[in-house]
Amino acid sequence: MRDFQRAAFLIVASAAVFAALPAQAQTEFTGAGETSELDCDGGSVTIEGASNVLTITGACTSLRLMGASNRITIDLGKVSTIRVEGADNEIRWRAPGTAKPRLNVVGAANRISRLR
Repeated sequence: MRDFQRAAFLIVASAAVFAALPAQAQTEFTGAGETSELDCDGGSVTIEGASNVLTITGACTSLRLMGASNRITIDLGKVSTIRVEGADNEIRWRAPGTAKPRLNVVGAANRISRLR
């Protein structure tokens, strides 16, 4: 009986620890030739597609873009990452203070710049 009580306690304690961890939002978008507004809610956003015009708000922690000829404006958090796989994408970003995202860009003619 004592082993059962110990096991039950460990299960409940583990569940409480995982419930206390903040969930990070994940936003996903797939499309072509669309204009849309998204909110990453302080989490990450993944975009797949071509020729989209997207405005993304919500202090995003990361942007992963796979595609071509997309035009993206994004609000980033203080610590963030932009990953691009594709060609002819334009990403304009803003972040608090002097924060800058880490960049990982693969492909030709991609342009990434800070909004002024």
